[in-house]
Amino acid sequence: MDLSTFQEIVSDTALRGEILFLGIKEKGRRWIDPPDQGTVVALAPHQDDPDSVAVTMSLFAQAGCRVCYLIVCSSHGGVTDNYALKHAELNGELPVKDLVKYKFRIRLQEQIESAELAGFVKDPVEFLTVEEDEGGNLVESPENAKLIEQALAASNPDIVIMPYGEDTNVAHALVYRYFHMCAPRLALARGKPILALYNRDPKTARINEQLVVPFGGEAARWKARLLQTHRSQQERNLQQRGYGLDERILRTNREIQQELQQRILEGWKDECPYAEAFQVELFL
Repeated sequence: MDLSTFQEIVSDTALRGEILFLGIKEKGRRWIDPPDQGTVVALAPHQDDPDSVAVTMSLFAQAGCRVCYLIVCSSHGGVTDNYALKHAELNGELPVKDLVKYKFRIRLQEQIESAELAGFVKDPVEFLTVEEDEGGNLVESPENAKLIEQALAASNPDIVIMPYGEDTNVAHALVYRYFHMCAPRLALARGKPILALYNRDPKTARINEQLVVPFGGEAARWKARLLQTHRSQQERNLQQRGYGLDERILRTNREIQQELQQRILEGWKDECPYAEAFQVELFL
């Protein structure tokens, strides 16, 4: 499908208050194929955020789109001291002179490994150097807003995917806000629209699901393997919640599908027990 046609259909369908489903094969009047060209950027507050929407990213890539990952935060605060020191010991890297930088390196390597495993991210993963607090959390500053806008301008995206801003995670909310501030300027400067897809995350407080990507067990197992490459986050989630990052994300995908079952009737219900979901916004 042509990119501009895709953007127009997705936006118009959302404005009518209808739900659209993204997939390779035509399955009914509610379904749309991904575009066969264009640049899709995952604007990720944290290293594991692109893998939370991995099925959607893979559909765009398979159709012919260029897929890029833009990671905003170092997120070193998500790595426990115990995990970092154990990692250093196993890799013969003790003593660790700067634990903060070492934790960031762990998260950076995990995301690069995941992108390589996914196989469809041809450009190098880009990591921004933003201003953060002592815990590795994004802080609100004009400099950070400018850095994100400059990075987006350089990537020249046709579609941007990120967590929706009504989220209890500060970085998710800030990145959404900064994007929302600069997106009209970027669209105007490039002379072409930018379609934003805001995904539902475990910490999303409220969202209007307008574009849905159902998927089955095989895709779920593949997505779980990508999430499991973030070993520091797997361990932290197991310690804090009793289940891993992979299960946490897939639980949300299962909840999306179950909630949609109560709202609509579509043939994918039995074959696709999971779904990724997005709120849509088009910037002209």
